[in-house]
Order: sequence, then structure tokens, then C-alpha cells
Amino acid sequence: MRVNKYIAPFILSPIVAFSNSKGNFENVIFSTPIVPKNTTINHYSSESNKELPNLLLARKDYPTQIVRVGGNVEEFKLTCEEVNKEIDKIFINKINPDKFYYNTYIFCGFNPENHYAMNFSIHSYFDPLSNEAIDYLQQYLSEFNGHDLLGTKFYVENAKGLVAALTVNVGTKKYSNGPLILSRQDHSSFYFNNNYEMRRELISDIQARFYSNDPEQLLPFFDNWLFPHAGKFYHRILRDANYMDVQPETIFLMDDEPTLFVSNLKYYYSNDCTTNPNQHCL
Repeated sequence: MRVNKYIAPFILSPIVAFSNSKGNFENVIFSTPIVPKNTTINHYSSESNKELPNLLLARKDYPTQIVRVGGNVEEFKLTCEEVNKEIDKIFINKINPDKFYYNTYIFCGFNPENHYAMNFSIHSYFDPLSNEAIDYLQQYLSEFNGHDLLGTKFYVENAKGLVAALTVNVGTKKYSNGPLILSRQDHSSFYFNNNYEMRRELISDIQARFYSNDPEQLLPFFDNWLFPHAGKFYHRILRDANYMDVQPETIFLMDDEPTLFVSNLKYYYSNDCTTNPNQHCL
């Protein structure tokens, strides 16, 4: 169940884009977190898995899993590569893309003089894709939750729910990599029980409707996710526009402090409407 709720959105900085056919993943653009100097970043994500929509099958309700763990590792005299291998053993290698939807960042700060790791942190959220994956996860947690990881306790937490804060931008670009001349920007927010539910409802609708220039397909997306009768309001704007994007910011609600967890992975869906026959969004 989704519940409309306002939370201010975050600003994204694009770094990577990839394209597939319209209605699937069309220009999903990622950003990367800003980190201190002498820090390595390992990123693991199933976001670009083209088969993901087919894997989102019906399953019982289950909370999104959160990992937000970090510690000092100077005493171990390990390189960041060796630290990452230890994390792989108890976490990364256990979360299979056939069983889970996941986004994970691993950060490792090192001493530039001797290249030994000084600290690490894991920021991750993941969801089992089936009831069988839930059973596997419960077995995994019974073995590894609370496990020692380089002097730090490795914990996986349940998220109570999440708020998806949306920003929709519509406007004109003179060329594909040029600045956006903004015609309209709107914000909305929705509550979901877990990230799995959000993907089945919101992200699936983005993929199904957002890249169409058929009014019967596209305008209901705006009605559904912005405000009542937004499609009618946007009709003229979309006819004049040649670019639009939607930015979903995911904010997880947690029992323990800090009670909000915001993933370091930011991404948004952009639609270059100049590829349409009329070179406009509608």
C-alpha cells in the first residue's frame, strides 16, 4: 500500500547512463557519492538487470534489509583489497542477483603512505525476490547476523518502511547533453511497506508509461504519481517539451538510530523525447 506523504527531495549528480528499449530502462542515470580523498569505492547493484521486472514475482510481505556497518581496521595491516575480500566472504558473495534485488556501496579509506586500510563502511539495501529467497535469507541471517567482521559486528536490519520522494522535471534541451530549460517541476512523496513493493508499483509504472508519447499511456502516469488531474495540466507542457525525467529518492525508516537511512546510490529515469516521431514528449 502506498501513502502520499511530503518529504523534500535530494539533488542528484549524474555520472553514468545506459539505454535500452523504450518501456524498459531508457537512460537510467546514476550518481556517485562524494567521498574523502584516499578512499576506494566498490559498487554492486542489480539496478541495470534487464530481467529484473520478470523477477519481481508475487511473494509474501517481507521488510527491506539494510546494512549500515563500519569500523576502524588500522590494527589489521590490510589493504583495501583485502578488506573487501573479507566483506565478500560474509556478505557480497551470499547475496545472489537471482535471489535478491540489491544496491550496495563499500567504502574503504587508506593511508596513502603505506596503502594500509584505515576504515571501512558498508551501505546496502536488498530485497528477496521470492518466498524461496526469503527462506534462504533467514538461513543466512541465522548464520551471519552479528558475525565478527574485522573487529566490528556485522548486522542486517529490517526497514520499517520507506518513503519515495519524487521529483519530475519537464522542459526543453537544445542538444542532448545541454542544460535543461525547465518548463515545470513537481514533487510528491509516497509511503511503501518495502522497496520490493515500491518497485512493483512505482518503478514498474515508470518503465511502462513514462517513455510513451501516447496520451492514453503517459498522462495517467502524471495523474497517478503527482496530483489529481495532473495529466490534463501537463498536456500542453508535454506537447512543447522534448525532455523529461523522474527522480525517485528512497528514504528508509528504521527502528534504531539513526532512524532514517538514505542510500548512497542515486539514480533517475530520463526521457529524450527527440527520439519520438514528432520530437516532443506528447
